[in-house]
Amino acid sequence: MEMSKMKPLPKSKALTSKQKTNRTLAIISIITIILTLIIIGQFFILDHTHNKILPDGTIINGYNLSGMSRNEATAVLGKKFNEKAEKFNLTITSQDKSWHFDKQDFEVNTDIHTVLEASELKEEYFDDPQARTTLISQFNRIGGSVNVAFNYMFVGLDEKLEEIIKEVEIPPVNSTIHFDTNTKELFSISDSVNGTRVDRTALYQDINDQFVTSNNVNVELKFIEEVPTITKEYNQDLTRKVATFSTNVADSTGGRKHNVVKALNCFDGMIINPGEKVSFNAITGPHTLDNGYKTATIIYNGEFTDGVGGGICQASTTLYNALLLSGIEINEVHKHSLPVYYVPFALDAMVSEYTADLKFTNNTEYPLYIHTYSDSNSVTVDIYSRDGDYDYRTRSETIDTISAGGDKIILDTEGKYSNHVLFKGEYFRLSYPKDGYEARAYLQKYLGDTLIEESEIRHEIYQPQRGVVIEGAEDLPEGMSPIDTGVKIYTD
Repeated sequence: MEMSKMKPLPKSKALTSKQKTNRTLAIISIITIILTLIIIGQFFILDHTHNKILPDGTIINGYNLSGMSRNEATAVLGKKFNEKAEKFNLTITSQDKSWHFDKQDFEVNTDIHTVLEASELKEEYFDDPQARTTLISQFNRIGGSVNVAFNYMFVGLDEKLEEIIKEVEIPPVNSTIHFDTNTKELFSISDSVNGTRVDRTALYQDINDQFVTSNNVNVELKFIEEVPTITKEYNQDLTRKVATFSTNVADSTGGRKHNVVKALNCFDGMIINPGEKVSFNAITGPHTLDNGYKTATIIYNGEFTDGVGGGICQASTTLYNALLLSGIEINEVHKHSLPVYYVPFALDAMVSEYTADLKFTNNTEYPLYIHTYSDSNSVTVDIYSRDGDYDYRTRSETIDTISAGGDKIILDTEGKYSNHVLFKGEYFRLSYPKDGYEARAYLQKYLGDTLIEESEIRHEIYQPQRGVVIEGAEDLPEGMSPIDTGVKIYTD
């Protein structure tokens, strides 16, 4: 029994390293900026009709503002910030590289009100009136000590730091899959490479810590190893053989075998991405002599006859069964009007250009890789993807047999078979009677050796086919007996 496995990987929505860093920096900024807003901004706004003064113990960037009014505190901070900005020097180093900045490299913002407003954090992080009132009330009683973040004093510093970061960071390299069915290995999977990113949290914290106590800030960049999102091991899991199916072509004519192989070769090396829909006819057509197909036996109007592309249905049937064993969603499939014997009943997939197609959708979360190949006896479809917990198997059940009803005798009035029969009473058999069948097909889902689920996927009726016997059309000359060809005539 041929089988396959497919299973989904759990999805995750992890924050990127920069998103995590930005969140951390936002928290740091909240602590510093919001408290400053409270002390010298919101503190006064709550009750601007009174001559409020800052409580004892109110310290901003090391400057004691206890007992000062709003205007006094603003004047003191503006002067102190301006003095600090005049002497500010920042050096960033990383291995053999260094970057130096001073006041001339930035627009220095010494207006404490503008600094606070520029943070754009007041409304986003402190818009709960009750919480704001409670916290301000606490500072009203006990005061507090906070620092205004350096990057809000030096406009453009953030951008310059980001330029440095872009210069020194090495992004991780994801593993890639190269699928080539002309190679023995089929898959070439590259190694993933770890990258390095700047620890932004440490960088800002180091600068901020030194900025509080010194005008000369020297910071060595710290790095964090960054792992690629797609590793070689992950890609290896996506290239497991999940299904294989073969049908026999040993007894096929050369033209028919050619058509089966040609149609399947159209799928060899194909990658079908998640959600992608595929039409067999669109991939293999047009089924014409000009497109390289040959004349072979086909079923037309309920009879076997010669036609261009005979055997293509065996290609679609082989692919169809491999897809079933992969658990892939089938959107359109059709039976033959007559039974075919290279697969169990109700598991065939007849195609006819413009009227009947095999269509399917990759309903998994992972790509499907298709490899087709053949030898003198069989054609095979292998499907590769992510291996899963479940095995898929198929089962065919014949419900009823429909009697063929004997032979149909046709007079050879055109002499087409004159090399076999000539006179009435002489017979040549073209085909034997074939019974019809009613059948069902099921798709089974196994976990190990345990059948988890079985669902009916097809219920088909194949019409019986009467035998065809050719009889000579000419009258026997007088005194002559017909040649006994040994053909037995089957009746209803």
